[in-house]
Amino acid sequence: MNPLAALTASLAAPPPVYVLVGPEGLLVRQAEEEVRVAIASGPVAAFNHAVFTAGEEGALSFRDAAFSAPMMAARRLVVIRQVQDANAALLDAVLAYVGAPCPTTVLVLSGEKFPGATGGMDRGLRIVNAAKKVGLVLKMDGEGVDAVAFATARVKDRGAKLERDAATLLVEFVGGELALVAADAEKCADFVGPGGVVTRAVVEEVCASTAEADVWALTDAIVARDADRGLATLHHLLEDGEAPHKLLASVAWQLRQVLALQDAVRRGLSERDANIRMPPQKLRMIREVVAKRPVSPSAMLEELAAVNRAMNSSRAGDRRIFEAFVLRLVQR
Repeated sequence: MNPLAALTASLAAPPPVYVLVGPEGLLVRQAEEEVRVAIASGPVAAFNHAVFTAGEEGALSFRDAAFSAPMMAARRLVVIRQVQDANAALLDAVLAYVGAPCPTTVLVLSGEKFPGATGGMDRGLRIVNAAKKVGLVLKMDGEGVDAVAFATARVKDRGAKLERDAATLLVEFVGGELALVAADAEKCADFVGPGGVVTRAVVEEVCASTAEADVWALTDAIVARDADRGLATLHHLLEDGEAPHKLLASVAWQLRQVLALQDAVRRGLSERDANIRMPPQKLRMIREVVAKRPVSPSAMLEELAAVNRAMNSSRAGDRRIFEAFVLRLVQR
């Protein structure tokens, strides 16, 4: 189930504890904001909203705030962010509180994940299990979230409209990662302004990589199995400041276009009927290459999935991971 939908449904009668953890930081922040609007908004909001950061001095003071009576409101909101940085003392205090929460306070625990077990005790797991009994635990990993609907909502929030096929193209450009979807959706909305309509043409102009021609050159080298040209083009892109994750999104979209073109050739379909969106000169060249040396769809998609997982779990090595990915593809 979409975690944001579950959260929204719960706010009609908010439980005393929310656990909002997962790798999608954008969803974590959005969920936390939805709780704030529902619990601590209005003229006295500042008196009923306390935020603490795990790992910082004073985080244990959350207990005092949580047990304070709300001022001219039904509930008080207490938030502990970045729970991944919590020490044992804070986790023990949170566990004790969750076991007997204050009925007039909503406690939000947010971050990437709870710390691992220490001293033979997994405090994070205990907190989650205790929170399930009295509140709502949501895994903010993007699973269950329709990226196209998500992009449409982000554009609508800025007063513009995103056409369905344009939303699909936008998600294809960025690979479905919600933080990138949100960023490009907002750029498109700002481009057309309030009351404007984001079309496919707008998405192509705003969201396409600023170095799209060079990205196509990299894709060409991959399809042609030219390692030297592929690495030279990749290094040029990286030296120009292109982020590896953004490059991966662009290359992934282009490689899917290559696979679609190859399938269209096999089935005797026209490029238009197959919805191929590729520069004409690239289309002719790639058509000739795949006719002589077909690309393996399963191998290509497996590599794309593997490199995406690797980059999401270890951003520090993005450049090295992407270089290895290019070499594996040209060798295949």
